[in-house]
Amino acid sequence: MILKTIAILSLLALPLSVLLWHASHRSPVHRRYDVTLYKSLRVYLKDGVCGLRLLSMPTKTASRSEFHAPLNADAMPNQRSLQLSSRRQGPYRITWLVFPLWLSTSILALIGAVPLLRGPIRQRIRRWRGQCIVCGYDLTGNRSGRCPECGQRFRR
Repeated sequence: MILKTIAILSLLALPLSVLLWHASHRSPVHRRYDVTLYKSLRVYLKDGVCGLRLLSMPTKTASRSEFHAPLNADAMPNQRSLQLSSRRQGPYRITWLVFPLWLSTSILALIGAVPLLRGPIRQRIRRWRGQCIVCGYDLTGNRSGRCPECGQRFRR
């Protein structure tokens, strides 16, 4: 049940991922969000690459002018590979996560396809092991042509 729920959520998030990928090629996007009083998140979308930059501040009383300069210190890395880095800059901790959007889109599509592929793969494995393809009961030595557990007909 949990696997199916995760698959459905990933299929619901798939159009959003495709939309972000398309929007990143159309025009670069830079947005800043205050996650908590101590953390600020900046999202960069450019050329099919998503960059997430989390700035951790030492105190909650830091004003916007106090942490505005470290946010503009370096722009998003221009690369198409995965990157996860964390470093200190004075009293601040800056954490980067950069990934290509095609990667997130393909991972969401694969997670969504798991329930569709799981049934046929399970049936093939059960048939190969000599089990009932419906319930998995071991049919070794059974000559009646029916599974004693669920009543499913089978052929050798």
